[in-house]
Amino acid sequence: MANDIPDILTRPIPLQAVARERRQGFRRYPIILDTPAREDPLVDIDQYGIAGQSYYSRANNATGNAVTGVGSTVYARRTVAERLADINSALRSDVVTRVFGKPVELYINEGLRSYEVQELLYKEVFPRIIREQNPAMTKTQVLQRRDELIAKPSHNRLSPPPHATGGAVDVRLRYISPELGYTPDNFVDMGYGPVNMGKPADLDYFETKEKLTAKERKAQRNRRAFYWLMRGALQGRDSGLVANPHEWWHWSYGDQMWAALSEAPHAFYGTALDKIPALHL
Repeated sequence: MANDIPDILTRPIPLQAVARERRQGFRRYPIILDTPAREDPLVDIDQYGIAGQSYYSRANNATGNAVTGVGSTVYARRTVAERLADINSALRSDVVTRVFGKPVELYINEGLRSYEVQELLYKEVFPRIIREQNPAMTKTQVLQRRDELIAKPSHNRLSPPPHATGGAVDVRLRYISPELGYTPDNFVDMGYGPVNMGKPADLDYFETKEKLTAKERKAQRNRRAFYWLMRGALQGRDSGLVANPHEWWHWSYGDQMWAALSEAPHAFYGTALDKIPALHL
């Protein structure tokens, strides 16, 4: 199996046209709460040795300053944290180190997100950034792209935004740091970071773009490796995590988007915001 890993990590990311269709209307997918998953608690990811800090708890390229009231702790469902920890531990493989040139680890930018932050991003931050990055877009096009990238906030327990469930995380790869929190200029280049809201954010962007530059070819290689690592290549089994076709960094399990993309019969994570009242600003 180990001999196959370098080949697996260079395979193209599957084209996402069908996934984009499945993603449309994912909030209508049923959530069945009467399952053992309803007892799956929220956990602090650093208890599992996973690096990360809530993106909006610090100065950032989306909101500028930190958002008042947002703590640095990243919360996710325990099952999700365990799957991420399994992947993170496997990254210590010599094969992975050779692929990236240095040892790497997962870094989580975001897990559970409050309704108030979701509303701020949906109504103000994302439309502003999309307009700035795409000045030729019409208002309709801006809002359409906004809806591809971020879910509308909702208090409906049967139709929560993915980041309200604890089943969704924003993940990146970084070179190993002794600090579990944020360290600047330490991320593996995936070609356009999470604040780029144009088509380069699409999971399969480099698989469809023609005439890649040398820098883009390196980013393509890194993005491919990251994708297959997150899918469970090192474990030799499906991790169960799926990626948002419009955001290479957004991965989830158990929520409605996951159910739509994996064609599961239903989701089993509803809102988890009531589990940590402090998340309400």
